[in-house]
Amino acid sequence: MARKTLSPKAKKIIDITLVVIQILIVLLAIVISAIVIANPVSTSAEVSSGKTKLLPVLTDSMNGDKEDSFAKGDLVVAVTPENVRTLEVGQIITFVGKVNGYDALITHRIVEVRLGENGLADTYVTRGDANPDSALEYVNPNNVLAVYKYHLKGVGGAINWLQQPTNFLLVIILPLAILFIYNIVIFVRMIIQAKLAKAAENSSAISLDEEEIKRKAIEEYLASKSRK
Repeated sequence: MARKTLSPKAKKIIDITLVVIQILIVLLAIVISAIVIANPVSTSAEVSSGKTKLLPVLTDSMNGDKEDSFAKGDLVVAVTPENVRTLEVGQIITFVGKVNGYDALITHRIVEVRLGENGLADTYVTRGDANPDSALEYVNPNNVLAVYKYHLKGVGGAINWLQQPTNFLLVIILPLAILFIYNIVIFVRMIIQAKLAKAAENSSAISLDEEEIKRKAIEEYLASKSRK
C-alpha cells in the first residue's frame, strides 16, 4: 500500500504550526522564569528591588472576610510606598517579622496608626484578617517594604511549586532541552538531505556523461564504417 504524501500546502501549514508552537514554548518559559526569579523563595526575607513586588502567600493569616483578604497560595501584587509615614488604617503592608524564630516577610493589615510629634506615623499596628484576636505586630515605618495593590488567586502556590528545583527542571528546563534537541535533529536531517540531493545530482550528471561518451563512440564507429 503506497504511503499518502502531503501536499506542499499541507507541509507548509504543518511547518508554520510547529514554528508557532516552538515560539510559544520559548516565550512561556521566559515569562515563567522571569516571574520565578523575581519572587522571593519561601525562606527569603527580601523583596525585589523593583517598584512592583510579587509576593506568594505562604500562610492563611490574611484569609478573612474582607474584600481584599487573601489566602495561602495566592499571589499579592504590591508596590513600594512613596512615603512610608503616610499610610492609613486598613491598608495592607509587607514588612520583615519573626516567624518561628526566623526573619520572614509578613503581609498584614494596619489596624492602628500611632503618630509621632511631627504628625506623621511613628508606628503601625498590624494584624492578620484571619483571626481578630491574634497577636498584634508593631512595625516601624522605615521597615515597610511594600503596600498591597491587589492579589491573584492560586498563582502564588504555582510560583512556590515552580521554585522547587525538580519542578522547575520538569516544567521549564526539560521542555527547552527537548526543543533544542528536536531542532538539532531537524538541522542534521536538512544537511543530510542536501548532501543526498547533491550526490544524486552528481550521479545523474555522471550518467549523462557516460551516455554522451557511448553516443559519440557509436557515431565515430558508424562514421568509420561509412568511409570504408
